[in-house]
Amino acid sequence: MVEIELEDRPHLGYLVAHLSGEVDLASLGCFRSALHRLAEADRAVVVVELDGLQHLCAGGVRELLRLREDLEVRGGGLHLVCDENRPARMILRALGIPAGAAVPGPPAPLCAGSRARPPT
Repeated sequence: MVEIELEDRPHLGYLVAHLSGEVDLASLGCFRSALHRLAEADRAVVVVELDGLQHLCAGGVRELLRLREDLEVRGGGLHLVCDENRPARMILRALGIPAGAAVPGPPAPLCAGSRARPPT
């Protein structure tokens, strides 16, 4: 069974879905339905945090890729987040699918007195 906890971050413009449990053949239908709801959410950018997953089957990976396609069609995107040593990260790495190590935070503020210049 897979559980999804949603965290809306409207000030940053995205929705975070924290996943836990197992995505396998038995839970794939529920997982597919939950991801479909994420694709229809008000946010164009969705962050899926996979640290709580103990198992991610090939069908689950396929559904994540389908979610990415759905969001990109709307001009948004999908960010997968997973710690380096978690089971989902190992699967994603083996398939060449990028995942970050942490949920993105707010952009770093610019210093008012900064004299930094763009590279030439």
